[in-house]
Amino acid sequence: MTTEDRIRQDLDYVTSTVRRERVGRGVPAVYFLWASIVPPGFALIDFFPQSAGLYWCVFGIGGGALSWWLGMRDGRRHGFNDSALGRRYALHWAIAAAGFMLAMLPAAVGLVDVDGALPGFLLVGGLVYALAGVHLERPLLWVGVLMLAAYVVLVLLAPPHLWTVAGVMIALALVWTGIASLRQPVAAA
Repeated sequence: MTTEDRIRQDLDYVTSTVRRERVGRGVPAVYFLWASIVPPGFALIDFFPQSAGLYWCVFGIGGGALSWWLGMRDGRRHGFNDSALGRRYALHWAIAAAGFMLAMLPAAVGLVDVDGALPGFLLVGGLVYALAGVHLERPLLWVGVLMLAAYVVLVLLAPPHLWTVAGVMIALALVWTGIASLRQPVAAA
């Protein structure tokens, strides 16, 4: 192995280590953004279900676009630019958006009523967030697990105002995650 190859290998190792540390932290502003979007959207399902679809259409798409921008801004601010990772994030959340739309398909074609299709959103959300926690940002795993637990409670017990309670719990988990990620040192790539 030549000296040049050894230096390249050492630099690749350092770069991958720094990137792995950076990726696990997440972007605090994105956590706080979704902590502010989720509770009203979930409460609408309990109290004004006819408005929930429009809310999620506007804030789901708008929140996704703003999350993308906040992530890019955070990366630039900390000297981290990895287009492959950016594509992985984009693909993950684009598939999530498709999953959320497909969760409503049974209601759209008349197989079930809207109330029957709604729990699917928690199931999709729980899986999407948990898998993001496994593959992208570790703290999202716990948000996903919380969504999956809410799904089980909703399906088995159907308590009143569960959507509102779940929205507040998920928001608190996102705020806690955002605060925790603010306290972690940021590694520059």
